[in-house]
Amino acid sequence: MKKHAVTLLILALVALPGLVNAQSRKIIKAEVPFEFVAGGKAMPAGECTIEVRGDSQTILWISSGDQHLFAMPNSTESLNPSDDTKLVFNRYGDRYFLSTISREGENRGYELPVGKLEAELRAQNVARSNVTLVASSK
Repeated sequence: MKKHAVTLLILALVALPGLVNAQSRKIIKAEVPFEFVAGGKAMPAGECTIEVRGDSQTILWISSGDQHLFAMPNSTESLNPSDDTKLVFNRYGDRYFLSTISREGENRGYELPVGKLEAELRAQNVARSNVTLVASSK
């Protein structure tokens, strides 16, 4: 009987980190009607899925079409919680760069670092505007 209890305890301890990690994941989905750049990588238009992973260091797993990447964002804080889950893109002419992500009801958001191509467009003083897409989250 004791051996059985020890086996159950070991199984529970092995499974626990996976359960905790699964609960801390957050998934954001949006239909993006244009090609965009995230983390320096070109992503196709279509359904974009962003999985927020990690506890002490946040990692974003971004997928669109057949393209996937990991990104390490900077955390942002706001005094007021976001009204919607949103993806904000910086637009330069016909080029879009995923810039920030916020989740409905949360004060914390994520900002992706500016990549080389976007930095070059900024240095050339190309006019910039923001495009915000409402997303869903789980």
